[in-house]
Amino acid sequence: MTLIEVYNQSLKKLEKPDTEEIVVRILICEINGIKTMSDFYLRKDEEIRSLPRYQKLFNRYLRGEPVQYILRKTEFYHNEYVIDNRVLIPRQETEEVVDFAIKKIRKFFGSKPIDVADICCGSGIMGISLAKNLSVNKIHFSDISKDAIDVAKSNCSRLDASVKFYVADALDALIKKGIKVDVLISNPPYVLRDEFVDDSVIENEPLLAIFTTDDFPVYKRILMDMYKIRKPNFLAIFEIGIYSRPILEKYIKVYIPNCEYGFIKDMNGKDRILYLQFKEEAAV
Repeated sequence: MTLIEVYNQSLKKLEKPDTEEIVVRILICEINGIKTMSDFYLRKDEEIRSLPRYQKLFNRYLRGEPVQYILRKTEFYHNEYVIDNRVLIPRQETEEVVDFAIKKIRKFFGSKPIDVADICCGSGIMGISLAKNLSVNKIHFSDISKDAIDVAKSNCSRLDASVKFYVADALDALIKKGIKVDVLISNPPYVLRDEFVDDSVIENEPLLAIFTTDDFPVYKRILMDMYKIRKPNFLAIFEIGIYSRPILEKYIKVYIPNCEYGFIKDMNGKDRILYLQFKEEAAV
């Protein structure tokens, strides 16, 4: 069968072909080694290399498995990463956080080499993105899940920066080892139990990395202990949820009242980023 024949047959099996058809193209491109979606249309009349393998992958998708887990990889901020059901699938909102962080760090530190901590790191994509786009000297990855740390390790094999990994909660490992950093970036769990979450997320992704209680305890612990791991000139950047701002602002005022901070909305107009900064007179 040609690629376009496989494509057209597959569309008939989708519940929402208008929105899901890109998955069909992604799977076909994987089978035939096609690098871009535009090349799919240029090569649509060639034969598919392994119809049985395609059908196996496509059936997994029809059963509800996300395509990123099926292929064990995903694109994030211009790079490809290993991904599986031990870690969350990266979202576009997280790319917005990373993009903001890179611009903010460049403005704050200039070209100075920095030490970074990626807390609740999951697959490590946030910290790695900083290391690929900035002058990073050392980077520390920490997550309470050993499975997540194993995935992060597999994604860090080509980094030039010095890399350390810790299976630990919040800042515990860095505090215990007396580590100080210039930048902290973090995406803790922030979804409340009564928020709507798609069934495919519930059935496939690690719930420990998604759900929290309405006091947002991981954020609280990080904000309380942040002074123990920060250098005098310091930036912290968090991805946050749409209901967390009032509680986080309360924590900031209680635990770090003299800190300069701000909330940034995402492209959908929802609170998505919290940044905090400490700057001495001698800072670049």
